[in-house]
Amino acid sequence: MRIKLFLILLGLLFLQKAVSNTNPGVELIADSVMLIETIDLNNEAIISTDHKRPHPILLAFRKKREKDKKVVAAILAFPFPFGLVGLHRIYLGCPPYVPVIYIATAGGVLGILPFIDFCVLLLDKDIDRYINNKKIFMWVN
Repeated sequence: MRIKLFLILLGLLFLQKAVSNTNPGVELIADSVMLIETIDLNNEAIISTDHKRPHPILLAFRKKREKDKKVVAAILAFPFPFGLVGLHRIYLGCPPYVPVIYIATAGGVLGILPFIDFCVLLLDKDIDRYINNKKIFMWVN
């Protein structure tokens, strides 16, 4: 726990000096105190939203993670072989009965459902509405 906290504080120091041009000491102390105050019960650091602007490196990481999740879900939705068993729906967090239906119908009559899922996941900019979706036809409102 202490080593993890030390590494986080050291990383904050490095990032603060690399990004900040004005009086880095004061902001670093405020960030360090805020980080120490936001350690939760599971000994994991929580990123605080008290800042006026998010850190640019954190924003870039979030955008990359969202893009990667979209690509992985689309690849898993490709009809052969993963789409037929509904692996993309498992990855997106659907209930267990959805992949069973995909398997029982061979992907909705030989891969039609996974192919439509593949196209929808690739073309839609925001896949949040498909995460934890309980519908068989996830793209229908």
